[in-house]
Amino acid sequence: MTASAIPGYENWLAHASSTPAFAATDASAQALADVLGLRSKPAPPPIRCGETSVRDGVAITPLRWRMPYGPETQAWELRPAESAAQAIEAGARGAGAVSGLLPGILALHPHGGRRSTGAAELIDFGGENPDALANRIARAGFVVLAHDTFSWASRRFDLSSPPPKLARTREALLALWDSEGHVPSENEVFDAVSSAHEDLVAKTAGLLGQTFAGMVVADDLVAVDVLAGLPGVDTRRLGAIGFSGGGGRAHLLGALDDRIGAVVVACMMATFASLVPDYIETHSWLLHSPGLPQLCDWPDVARIGAARELLVLYGERDPLFPPDGMRAAHDALGSYPGYEGRFFDVGHEFTAEMLDAAMEFFVGRRARDR
Repeated sequence: MTASAIPGYENWLAHASSTPAFAATDASAQALADVLGLRSKPAPPPIRCGETSVRDGVAITPLRWRMPYGPETQAWELRPAESAAQAIEAGARGAGAVSGLLPGILALHPHGGRRSTGAAELIDFGGENPDALANRIARAGFVVLAHDTFSWASRRFDLSSPPPKLARTREALLALWDSEGHVPSENEVFDAVSSAHEDLVAKTAGLLGQTFAGMVVADDLVAVDVLAGLPGVDTRRLGAIGFSGGGGRAHLLGALDDRIGAVVVACMMATFASLVPDYIETHSWLLHSPGLPQLCDWPDVARIGAARELLVLYGERDPLFPPDGMRAAHDALGSYPGYEGRFFDVGHEFTAEMLDAAMEFFVGRRARDR
């Protein structure tokens, strides 16, 4: 029997064929949802909470939930420790609210070509990642949710017995590494094989009338529901932030969920025209959704859905985007209300200075909303 092309996600097929299309709140968002092939969002899932730990004033609580297909989602909630104590006390009393509501931020992990890890790379659990994005935002007075999305980490495909063509790719990679005297780690092998598998996943999505990016955003839309339902979160003040592929996810999420009022996109902005043909290879199916360039340019996704504030952080030496494409996107967004673009003399990276700019943006918006 031939190995499954989508191991661990066989129930995806039934869900895609039996679930109606996503219903957006306005025509522009509906057009985007249709291009991405989104299906109707499931009800907010039951959440299982693990044991809370505290790291430098930030309470970190592991969460788990299930999507209608594939493996369980692993996520982490981060918030100021004092807010966590209030939430625990409210839960013990059976109360549904916590005094002093905090803004909620969805922290979205990048693509990075590494599916062995996901949301965990945004978090400092024990001093190994002192500049972690999620901890920094939570410490400033926000509730942060970081989750593994479709095909990453806890939501990965089981590639232990890949289908024939992918198995040959794995064997070729192992042979190459052996000839070079390199002994790859288990995660290194998985990351290489799963990157090759993305084409097969995108092909499957296309046959089902969906897209790879749409499948990722579907996970992210449910995560917004989870964030909005956490104790002490002000649902009128929700935002999203991401670097690289995570920035693209934040950009799409802001267009599709009206509750997202503030978005930070780091190193994931240029016009589509500037990417063809020389920069196509540098990007994954997260950016190259069939039909999206015919609907709108990538910067113009900011004009879809409800109005929101948008900060875009550009790396002037980013090898994944041409400088003229980034400048053209910046110019196109210049007339968009609530837009701010900042250029940094860096490559494809999310530096401490860029994170400072993101924090100024979120903290400034919180002050204006009070």
